[in-house]
Order: sequence, then structure tokens, then C-alpha cells
Amino acid sequence: MSNAAAAPPTRKGARMKRNPESGKRRVLRRAHVERLMNYYQLLQGLRIQEHIETISSSRIADMIDLDDTLVRKDLAAIGVRGCPRVGYAVKVVVDAIYKSLGFEEPRRAVLIGGGRLGGAIAAYPGFAKYGLTIVAIFDVDPAKIGMNVGEHVVRPLDELAGVVAQHKAEVAILTLPADFAQVAADNAVAAGIRALWNFAPTWIAAPEGVRIRHEHLSTGFAELAYHLKQG
Repeated sequence: MSNAAAAPPTRKGARMKRNPESGKRRVLRRAHVERLMNYYQLLQGLRIQEHIETISSSRIADMIDLDDTLVRKDLAAIGVRGCPRVGYAVKVVVDAIYKSLGFEEPRRAVLIGGGRLGGAIAAYPGFAKYGLTIVAIFDVDPAKIGMNVGEHVVRPLDELAGVVAQHKAEVAILTLPADFAQVAADNAVAAGIRALWNFAPTWIAAPEGVRIRHEHLSTGFAELAYHLKQG
């Protein structure tokens, strides 16, 4: 376990690292962000289900199958350091991750693709915990326009720009067939969307400054298939 900083602890079990360049924000790499989200989900579960208040980096590492040095570095990068023989205060860690990942800032999203996958994503209640709200659903298929998907009525794509401007939406979730994904992405970017969360089974492109996250469901199965093959 790394030594604590000289400043007094903000709460028992962890200390927040002060950044002398308070106006400068550190950019985290994608792999780092994903590990932080794994820590967050693990620790929130332990905190709620088992009422655990402190935890060591080695236990976090064992449960997620990582090196404990990497866990300590990841947490130190967002300003959290553990205390010797005590570890980390779970609440301090989850709060720091929540803030570092921007979950305290409300985000609005539009969903393009009113089929089964889109409906399942729109109905997922867990997004609210992270500040994300889906404000409207769109589709390119005329047969789906006007259908009810959860609490939303599916709209035509030509209404996208108005809705994005009205709700100040920043994220577009793409859940349509591969053939229509790029067209939907282009329309979303033209409407002012800054981030694309792509569930379509294809790669899409966007101008510089627009963030894309591809969620190819087959990737998760590929990992499982590989390890099953190894026996």
C-alpha cells in the first residue's frame, strides 16, 4: 500500500490528493476510464450489499484480476490515496470516481433506432444513476414512426435537430441496422451531437471533436469463446 500524503485525511481510510494546478484537468485514457468504472461497480456493490467501509488495493485487484500497483496508480490519478494498514474508504473512492467520470453533470441523449435493442436500452432504469436521460427516440424506418417505445413515441429523423436543440442533448445512442448507422451518425453530428454511442454492428466515422464509443456485442462473446477454447 502506498504511503499517505502529508495533508490531513478528508475521511478515514483515504486522502484526497490536491492538484496545485487546480484549473488543469487530467485526461484519462480509455483503459483507465474502464478500470475506474469496474472499481466503481465493485465497490458500490460491496458497500450496499455487504456494508463494507474500507478496502485494500490488493483485495480490489484480486476481485477484478488486476495488479494492485495498477489499482493504486489508477486511484492516485484521480486524487485518492489509501492509508497504511487501513486501505481506502469505500465511500471516498466511489464519490471520487463518480465525480471524475462526470456523472454528477446531467447529460441528455437521443436514441436512434426504435427496434428491440433500442427499446431495451430506452427502458433501462440504471442510466439515471449516472445522470443520463434519454429525451427522445428516432428511426429511419417509416413503419416505426409513431410507435410507442416505453414512454416515448418514435419520431422521424428530420425532427432530430429540433429536439437536440430544445433539450441540449449531447449524446446519440445508435441502435439501428448497420446500413443506416452512418447516415444516422451524420444527422446526429449535424444536429449538434458531441458523442456517439454506437450499438450498430458496424464501424462509423465522425469529424474530429466528436467522440465515438463502439459497443460490438460480439466482442464480449469473443473473449469468452477464446477462453473456452483454451480449456
